[in-house]
Amino acid sequence: MAEIDSIIFDCDGVLVDSEVLARRAMQSVYRQAGIEVTADMVNAMVGMKMADILQGIEARTGRSLAEEYHPRFWTETKALFTAELAPTPGIVEFLERSSLPRCVASSSDHERIRHSLKVTGLDRFFSDDAIFSSHDVKHGKPAPDLVLHAAARMGFEPSRSLVIEDSRFGVMGAKAAGMVAYGFLGGAHLLANTGDALREAGADFVARTYDEITAEIAG
Repeated sequence: MAEIDSIIFDCDGVLVDSEVLARRAMQSVYRQAGIEVTADMVNAMVGMKMADILQGIEARTGRSLAEEYHPRFWTETKALFTAELAPTPGIVEFLERSSLPRCVASSSDHERIRHSLKVTGLDRFFSDDAIFSSHDVKHGKPAPDLVLHAAARMGFEPSRSLVIEDSRFGVMGAKAAGMVAYGFLGGAHLLANTGDALREAGADFVARTYDEITAEIAG
């Protein structure tokens, strides 16, 4: 494996333990529109940008969500995040002891990423110019566009960059970019997950804790 000299973090499920809260908000909005969306439907698309998630749910339910409901996703998600969002277990300690250059590359939009980092206190670890969104590029995960954009802006060499992801789409994007990909299972939404999907997507290593990631990086 290539030597690692930079880290690109996904946000949801990797830096912040947000996926269960985001799923609750999404199901609530669909329910208001009279459309029943199961947890499995949402879980199957974790890691994708919102537009792609909406298309996927439409394909699974056979029903399109009216535009008037779209703003409610962030209203409900923001309220839940403000009240309940927490960092993923072990991330604060990991960021405090790691000296590797770092950035965030998330499928979420900039407002959600920055709000997530602010309410959890993780914003102190990432400068404003080290936060990247799928809205910055044409194609979201599993395309490599986002992580390649982030690496280019940060001056990271892709082959020496580590991407930490909780979704198979994120892992696929990292590997398509020629980067090292670690799967992370520490979020509440993955407590019963074996990591097989991440390995099948090409993850070089799968960990449940940041201590495991620290040990793996140290070699």
